[in-house]
Amino acid sequence: MTSCNSLDERWRGLMSRQGDKDVQQRKCKRERETYESSCQDFVTSGMNVNSVIKGEMAFSTPTAKKPVSLYTVHDGGVHTVQRSPFYKDIILTVGGWNVAIWKEGITTGPLLQSSCAPKRYTSGHWSLTRPGVFYIGREDGYIDIWDLLEKTHEPAQSQNICITMITYIKPWTFSAKQQFIAIADYYGTLHILEIPWTLSRPSTSEVSSISHYFEREVKHLEYVEQRKKIREEEKKEMELEMEKKKVKTYQKSKEQLEAELKMDYESYLELEKDILIHLGLIKVKETMSYMEMI
Repeated sequence: MTSCNSLDERWRGLMSRQGDKDVQQRKCKRERETYESSCQDFVTSGMNVNSVIKGEMAFSTPTAKKPVSLYTVHDGGVHTVQRSPFYKDIILTVGGWNVAIWKEGITTGPLLQSSCAPKRYTSGHWSLTRPGVFYIGREDGYIDIWDLLEKTHEPAQSQNICITMITYIKPWTFSAKQQFIAIADYYGTLHILEIPWTLSRPSTSEVSSISHYFEREVKHLEYVEQRKKIREEEKKEMELEMEKKKVKTYQKSKEQLEAELKMDYESYLELEKDILIHLGLIKVKETMSYMEMI
């Protein structure tokens, strides 16, 4: 993988066209609806999640009348919901300041949830040729390139594209040896760049490696869920023990309570005597008559 500095030379801008902003946004909206329609059985509110359940993902079955589960994962409106072109049960969501990857059928949470980015994410798209790569647009004109084979906790690279918010990203395979990516910004400018060979050419075992990574994350979620149940059971047992102790305390007789209070009082007097002796307020020979003096 090349460094971020060398990408400036390899990501060659082939065309930068200033177009009508409204036309560009309408075109992006039509293309977004085509690939998000394939996720309707997974997410019921993908496009209008910001106004319905802002920052939450809703999982539902095709016949469900209301969401089955709600997850507060994104801290802003979810504007990108896209299935992986290599795994039909893997879905990428982008919203707010983070991204998440989900597996259909797993309702315990996302397989991957990124930390908060320095700038708000505004768009995203899977790579068409590499199963572990996806591109995320930011509001400051940068795109974050995620490569799960290299890093899973942060983007592998970041590349500056423009000076304003990126509104849409679309990769395109021109030939077996050449791949481009179209990036639209807030001003209506379309940037077309050539994707470097390292980001377009998959390794021989990348599909299986990424698949194994997702399987490990599923097992990790199952383990966390089991530990959570065990902790809840332990908490219930501790609460029951505390209740039993309280019941035993209330069941003590009047004589037992008086005896315990007397022992506590005598212990207090002994402690007070030791403190007074240590301070020199009473002499040692006077300790025998201390109780009488009190």
